[in-house]
Amino acid sequence: MLIVKLKPRKESPVLGGHPWIYSGAIDKVQGFPEKERLCRVLDAKGHFVCQGLYNPLSQIAVRVLTLGKGSIDRAFLDARIRSAIEMRGRIMDADTSCYRLVNSEGDLLPGLVVDLYHDVLVMQIITPGMEDLKAVIADILAAHFPSGNIFERSDTRSRVAEGLRPTSGALHGHLDSTDLKVLERGIPFLVDIFTGDRTGFYLDHRDTRQKIITYARNREVLDLFCYTGSFSICALKGGARSVVSVDSSLPAQALLKKNMEIHKIKPFVWRHIKDDVFRFLSDDRGSYDLVVCDPPVFNKEFEEHMKVMSLAMARLKPGGLLFSLAPMTSQFSVTDLLKVISRSAQDLSRTARILMPLAPSADFPFVASHPQGTHQAGFVVYVE
Repeated sequence: MLIVKLKPRKESPVLGGHPWIYSGAIDKVQGFPEKERLCRVLDAKGHFVCQGLYNPLSQIAVRVLTLGKGSIDRAFLDARIRSAIEMRGRIMDADTSCYRLVNSEGDLLPGLVVDLYHDVLVMQIITPGMEDLKAVIADILAAHFPSGNIFERSDTRSRVAEGLRPTSGALHGHLDSTDLKVLERGIPFLVDIFTGDRTGFYLDHRDTRQKIITYARNREVLDLFCYTGSFSICALKGGARSVVSVDSSLPAQALLKKNMEIHKIKPFVWRHIKDDVFRFLSDDRGSYDLVVCDPPVFNKEFEEHMKVMSLAMARLKPGGLLFSLAPMTSQFSVTDLLKVISRSAQDLSRTARILMPLAPSADFPFVASHPQGTHQAGFVVYVE
């Protein structure tokens, strides 16, 4: 096992519950990091701090597994995975067959994500340490879900920063269809786990979709960056008069049309436009009662969020609702999102009042000492 020794006073965040140790906090490493990842972390005086997984290629050099000295073995991993499964069993609705089963640091398994889609587990591994444990983890999941299939979607860009290549494929069982039908609070959706965004579906938006159902009645709705149309479907389920959905992805459009078909939605009620959202908003002269804006991560984050927010807010009728969502990154925070909303309203000479926050659903827990563990934020905004 590697021994990682910290610089003076760098152990405090870890002892306070933070699950990351940055490379700048490390004094020296004893052992062969090219051969093993598991490490014991000591403070500058040589006292034990924690055990974790070391990666010399990452700015996050150690991802903490435990503050205890017990063995990191199959029993340890099984206990963590079983705890995550039991928690979902207590909090998930009976009529929901798709949810996050393991949420990385939020379930004390940094670098591991597992999503459940009916009888298929989609596993995503982000760090080399978890990559080394992949076979054991897949075996544990197969034991907990003996009739299930396990598919890997470790194809995120963050793997590259960790020194890993993207990979995907079946780990257990066999999948015949590219499109899976799942239920969320009784509403069916088709999901593409093979090539769809994330592991196939934006599971963390479950509560936001429910709020859209609540507020969409008798409203004309614009759904921007709509992906496969889950917000649009929920708006129509909530009684929206009409929905316009905009996204530039051709594969997403194909699955969106299939979702329209299974819900038997008439084309004149729901109109999908394949276009760049910025170009659409620049050309569109329509006005709407409710606008959903759920952009991806931008290269120039604040600047591009400002541009799309101003364009989206300009399409709202007085007294309209804006569902403003944004991915949280090291370069764009909740505070930044509020600044974008405020400045956009000022630029348009409009008043924007925050009605409520939008947050990931309960199957995406994070530890209180690690706010970086939540990756999505948003607000429902009343715009006059």
